[in-house]
Amino acid sequence: MSALNSDVRDFSWSSREGGIPIVLKRLFKSPKNLDFESALHEMMNLVFRPRTAYRSLYYQRQTKNRWARDDPSFFLLQIGLLTISSIVWSAVYGHSFSGFFKMFINMIFVDFFLTGFAMATLFWTVLNRRFFKFRSAFDSKVEWAYCFDVHCNAFLAVWCLLYFLQFLLIPAINLHKWIGLFIGNTLYCGAFAHYFVLTFYGYSQLPFLKNINFILLPTLGLACLYLVSLFGIKLSDVLSFRSYSSS
Repeated sequence: MSALNSDVRDFSWSSREGGIPIVLKRLFKSPKNLDFESALHEMMNLVFRPRTAYRSLYYQRQTKNRWARDDPSFFLLQIGLLTISSIVWSAVYGHSFSGFFKMFINMIFVDFFLTGFAMATLFWTVLNRRFFKFRSAFDSKVEWAYCFDVHCNAFLAVWCLLYFLQFLLIPAINLHKWIGLFIGNTLYCGAFAHYFVLTFYGYSQLPFLKNINFILLPTLGLACLYLVSLFGIKLSDVLSFRSYSSS
């Protein structure tokens, strides 16, 4: 119990610090201050060993006394991956420059940033209620920056399945109507379900939170949607990147 109280005091103190967040300060400094190698290693763990990746947060908490990232390298790599995706998908669908620009804006500023800000704000608002905290941790605060970090981690699964793997499977998706339906729906429902699983992993690392299993509830809805969609609802037609722009 004393260890938990210590975590609460430290976390509360770090969340009240004033000034510009460290991650933003480092964003505008020399590239020498960025650790892209560690960020890339973290990405690989999130894809193949998510529990191991989140377990490393414990050591970050012990060594740096904070949960949110102070290095923008992970964030910058995601922006780079999304930029490459917008270029590749635009090339596949033969978009003009204006079409590419619309896709670029939607992928980065709508899919990633707008969704991220909405999800981070939602969980920041909900999880800071007393119902989700242990009695001895009522004074602790979940940082908004950490909530956005959780979104960034979870969004990596969406990028892998919908922006990368879907691109590689385009020939198979176009091979046969039902094959395309099965592959496309599997990718979309799997990506969004994985998003919420990784989100759950992220918040389960905070020692003062409880009753957070509700984060996994959307996966049940996605499982039902997946089964129903196999009877003829092609999710890739509704959510495809082709709907982002016109040539």
